[in-house]
Amino acid sequence: MQYDHFSIYGFEVEYPKDWRVKLNPKSEKKTGEVAFHSPESDGMFVFWGVLEDAKKKYASVDEHVERTIEKVEKTRGVKSMDIVERKELEINGHRAISTHLKATFIQATFLRRREVSREVWSFHLYCEQTARYFVLHGSPSSDERSMEQADVFEHMQKTFRCHY
Repeated sequence: MQYDHFSIYGFEVEYPKDWRVKLNPKSEKKTGEVAFHSPESDGMFVFWGVLEDAKKKYASVDEHVERTIEKVEKTRGVKSMDIVERKELEINGHRAISTHLKATFIQATFLRRREVSREVWSFHLYCEQTARYFVLHGSPSSDERSMEQADVFEHMQKTFRCHY
């Protein structure tokens, strides 16, 4: 797979060349979000915000991750959720928490209900140098696309730089 380079407001990441990029028009250097969408409707998202605001809500990046997992569990339609993997790593000189979740959702249509499983990958990091926190997360459009999406997440995680 070939990748392109995306850079804005002092951070950068590589994303698949054939994906669309959509910056939230309200984004600014302090806070914002950018979405990366595949032709098959997979998505990866980078969120950033004021580090001081995150530290007022969460005692640490670990607590930030825990609260995020709790939010996913409470999302409407989520039947169950498993933590497949959670690991600590270093990204651009910072301690980061990478999480791989598997959630089972109830999809209700007019006449029937069915269960659908989706994998979700994310990392959270706090960057003192830029006074921002960053979250990269994504999930595939279907189970069949999980392996490819996992590879894309891994590449984006490895190439992410919160400052350069």
